Amino acid sequence: MQQGEGIRVTSTAVSGGSITVNVGTADDQVEVGVVGSNDSTSYNVSANKDTPIPVPALPPGSTIVVRVGKGERRRRFLITIVAPPP
Repeated sequence: MQQGEGIRVTSTAVSGGSITVNVGTADDQVEVGVVGSNDSTSYNVSANKDTPIPVPALPPGSTIVVRVGKGERRRRFLITIVAPPP
């Protein structure tokens, strides 16, 4: 589990699965992108602060980045994609 300034998220995720980002701050959006791509998707933080995020179907070893906040308050977390269990 990665943590920082009220944000909690896992450090690995199953390809094609989902993760939950817990945002304990006043931030209202979570931005997710694939490392090496300029594309990203924004998700609104839910009322209970646990925001489910779908994980793209990427090859194991790929990395996605989760960003929360703006400016100097921006936090960034890297999540390694793993293969689904057999």
